[in-house]
Amino acid sequence: MPASDRRVVRMAENAAFLSAALILSFVESFLPAAILPLPGFKIGLANLAILSVFYRTRSPANAALISLCRCLITFLLFGNVTSFLFSLCGGALVIIMLCIAGRLRGLSFIGVSVLCASAHNLGQLAAAVFLTGTAVLAYTPALFAASTVYGTVNGILLNRMPEFITKKS
Repeated sequence: MPASDRRVVRMAENAAFLSAALILSFVESFLPAAILPLPGFKIGLANLAILSVFYRTRSPANAALISLCRCLITFLLFGNVTSFLFSLCGGALVIIMLCIAGRLRGLSFIGVSVLCASAHNLGQLAAAVFLTGTAVLAYTPALFAASTVYGTVNGILLNRMPEFITKKS
């Protein structure tokens, strides 16, 4: 396949993954508070698209691009500066964690998802400490417990996605 065709295919795949991430973020905003017992906490369904693009392309740059675009578009459509900062910090640490986890042999999608959920929450905690001070650190144990639960759920969902999405190239 010529290089120009490969670029077009990559752009189309990235657009599809970005669309999926945006749709999953939107769907997640409708989930009832009973499923999300912690204020400001989300399941992280959009991370399914980020992890999928990483494993599909083996490209941290593609995953970072999709994550950044999702943060920007969500901010422009629905957010505020604070939510953008939280999302950006969490997303950046997810990409770093993907780079680390991608090198570990034998780590399942569930393990990667739990690590990424924890990294996302760590990034959000860093943003919260920057904005409000250390008072939010009391929230840490509950946040990481929820990361384990919801990261596991997302890992199970990732395992059930079609092979096209999650194939490891």
